[in-house]
Amino acid sequence: QDGLEVLRPGAPLGAMSQGTMSQGQGYSSASGDVTRILRDHVNSFHEYVEQAPHVVNAMCLFGGVLVVANSIFSILDVTEVFDDTLYYIINLYQAFFGMVTIFSEIHPDVIGGNLHDQLQHIQAWMHEWAKGLTMLWGRGLFYIFQGSITLTCSSLLSVGLIIGVWLLLCGVICLNLHWKRHGNEPREDYIQAPAM
Repeated sequence: QDGLEVLRPGAPLGAMSQGTMSQGQGYSSASGDVTRILRDHVNSFHEYVEQAPHVVNAMCLFGGVLVVANSIFSILDVTEVFDDTLYYIINLYQAFFGMVTIFSEIHPDVIGGNLHDQLQHIQAWMHEWAKGLTMLWGRGLFYIFQGSITLTCSSLLSVGLIIGVWLLLCGVICLNLHWKRHGNEPREDYIQAPAM
């Protein structure tokens, strides 16, 4: 029966053969190997990002461009204004959020110096009004929010689904980098027991 044993009602639990138990151990060993491989890939990605932090900027910038492009195609379908007004309005918001993403992620290492210099005043103004976007945790939450909206408004097999997953990934990476950098540092306002 393909190596599977069925215990009969009333049979003692120790009635499984040694072969079946070793197969179960093989499955847990294989899942441990997969977990180790995934952990190694995540750690190597973290090392890569630590050496070249502009990679995360480029990933998020690319996500913002994708959101704007996807939203513009949906906005240009003017029949949606009458057929599905809420969907149309959400696409307007997504286009705006995509532009916020683009301006937040403009960095001289990612975009050429001249274009960066021309758009830097917009970025400074936006960061003044949305200070959360200047921190990794704020950007991470913003991208997760954007990704969830994109996923909610997308059909199962669509470009929006891929964009939503990409933004969720960018958000998780930003949050993960924040926790990695600030996870072990005690906060200044943390309540501490008096020294005795």
